[in-house]
Amino acid sequence: MKYGQHLRNNIAPEYGPKPYLDYAQLDDTIRILSAEALPASADQSKRVMSLTIPPPTDSKGRQIVKDRTKNVSEETFFSLLDAEMIKIEQFTQAQVTKLRKSLKDVEDKLHKSKGSTATSGSSVVSAIDMN
Repeated sequence: MKYGQHLRNNIAPEYGPKPYLDYAQLDDTIRILSAEALPASADQSKRVMSLTIPPPTDSKGRQIVKDRTKNVSEETFFSLLDAEMIKIEQFTQAQVTKLRKSLKDVEDKLHKSKGSTATSGSSVVSAIDMN
């Protein structure tokens, strides 16, 4: 099983996919960057003789893809990665804050419960001491 599929299969239903890493977007960016990378040497096995006009290339010799709406770079990838990490951190902090508040509420109820038990217990003890 691929990692992206593993992530999709293990999304907690109570949270939905929003707080999780957008692995597909990052994976697509990596694929675009990998396709743009020039090989160290020309691959002779992929040479084809063609009588058609070759596709246009940029100054680095990479094929210009007209349907790509944005220019993707390593900086774009790291910006996307940073944004995903911030999103996950904010979600995690929100969940920790909720859990701490819930824990504090339970502790307060427990202390109140012990306080009323201690008060009634002390009155029982003082009633026993009187006899």
